[in-house]
Amino acid sequence: MKNLNSFNGNTHTFLDDIIASKRNSQRDPDYKERVSLLIPNIKLLYNNYNIIHHTNNHISLITHGYLNIDKNDLLKLYSSKNKKLVVFKNRATTTLDNRASNVCQYCTINSVNTLDHIVPKNEFPEFSVNPKNLLPACSECNSYKLDNWRFNNQRLFLNLYTDILPQEQYLFADITVNSPDIVVRFRLSNMNGIDINLYSLIESHFTKLYLLNRFNLKSNDIISELINSINASKLKLNKFDTVELIQAKINADKILFGNNYFKSILEETLINNNAFIDSFFV
Repeated sequence: MKNLNSFNGNTHTFLDDIIASKRNSQRDPDYKERVSLLIPNIKLLYNNYNIIHHTNNHISLITHGYLNIDKNDLLKLYSSKNKKLVVFKNRATTTLDNRASNVCQYCTINSVNTLDHIVPKNEFPEFSVNPKNLLPACSECNSYKLDNWRFNNQRLFLNLYTDILPQEQYLFADITVNSPDIVVRFRLSNMNGIDINLYSLIESHFTKLYLLNRFNLKSNDIISELINSINASKLKLNKFDTVELIQAKINADKILFGNNYFKSILEETLINNNAFIDSFFV
């Protein structure tokens, strides 16, 4: 999981481009004229969103309260097939260190194939196409998140534009090796002293997206890949050099996917487990 680069262009221009791409239909010949009347106020609301975005205070947002035809018209601005939004989705996958990755950073499991609304468009139709409110994600994470985003005045999910992720490790893998069986259980821990509010948000994010269980389900695939790598390496390398080579690969993956990338966490736990690694060099 890594932070993503937030949109740094003009959000008003982005909105204008979305509206320009829309067309009236025979069923609704007045759509563009109606929605255009809403745009001056929407741009004022965008200005407020920008302030809240830069201070990471989305919880303070108050919906404008658009209802009925106005709400429907604003929701119709959003379409996952809109070319402007497709281009935005592809560009928004760039992480803070300018690495392009099509991996969903909410989970680091699936590929990006949709856009998540950080504050839900059903509650805030005024921000349905605000690029600072759109974050590339996979459909699985998006389906778990739905319109849930806060409870008791606390956010439930990380905002990967504005919540700066800690470098300290908070994801751990416990393993039990009874060759040939390996039992894996991922868990969270704040043993490294992460800010308690940020850690609480991380816990909520992991819980609501079922990440620990999803990581557990991927464990066998990770173990099989690692076993294949070790068996290939040991044909030419001793145990020490094999572990060193795999650790170098893990370090490179952490640069790409973050220090708490579940695959790297499990791989590192396994190669540092004597019962596991010694079984290959008997």
